[in-house]
Amino acid sequence: MDIQSIVQLVGNVGFPIALSLILLQTILVKFNKQMESLEKRLGQLDKTMNLFVRTYHQGNIQDKKDDS
Repeated sequence: MDIQSIVQLVGNVGFPIALSLILLQTILVKFNKQMESLEKRLGQLDKTMNLFVRTYHQGNIQDKKDDS
């Protein structure tokens, strides 16, 4: 947000409301970044869990073959 936009916003709605809108926008941008980071981490966790499950099942199959 540039200075001219901020001055125009203050002139149109008043300082307290303009400040509230600027803070709200800042919070929402940070929140969106955190959500993207969380989605990335959940994707990594999903891949790890799938790998763990596949490895576990392969180990069980191998154990059953060894018991036979």
